Amino acid sequence: MHNENTREGLISYLKELKPFAIFSLFSFILSFVAGYAFYATSPASALTSLGGLEELAEMLRGLSIIEITLLIFVNNAVKMFFAVLLGFALGIIPFGFLVLNGFVIGVFVHYQTVERGVMFVIAGLTPHGIIEIPMLLISSAIGMKIGYRTLETIISKPVDLKGEIIKGVKFYLHWLLPLIFLAAVIETFITPMVIYMVSGI
Repeated sequence: MHNENTREGLISYLKELKPFAIFSLFSFILSFVAGYAFYATSPASALTSLGGLEELAEMLRGLSIIEITLLIFVNNAVKMFFAVLLGFALGIIPFGFLVLNGFVIGVFVHYQTVERGVMFVIAGLTPHGIIEIPMLLISSAIGMKIGYRTLETIISKPVDLKGEIIKGVKFYLHWLLPLIFLAAVIETFITPMVIYMVSGI
């Protein structure tokens, strides 16, 4: 009975989340294309947007493989959690988080394609990206859904905003967080092997 109720609750929440998830997907695609195109027109300027990735890479240097996994997990988990939790600010923060990530990934993909080739990019992003990017989209969608409910509250519509936030946080903790950890494990253990098999690096 508990499993059936959990499944029904999941399906119901996903249906509510669908329009926001679709919006997140299109926003991500557009920002990715913008980042990819920006590198083509102004490579030097575009590379400045990769500062965050460079800082993370520097932090990972010299760590054990377990520490790398945990750092990647915590970095992604905290950012996606705040994308959910800070959605009450009319969804602006999760939207900005999503667009910024799409843009940076677009720049990174174009840069790495030029430097190392398309197969390197596919090998470097696909193993963990097939989990991590959907988690990025869904966490942002949850935040934007909370933002929408906040707007409804402001215009005096009867909305249980507190309940909406709790529901979003519970969904994140129960469903997204384990997958974010799985993506970190894959990025640490599997992705380097795939890169090596494809490019020998």
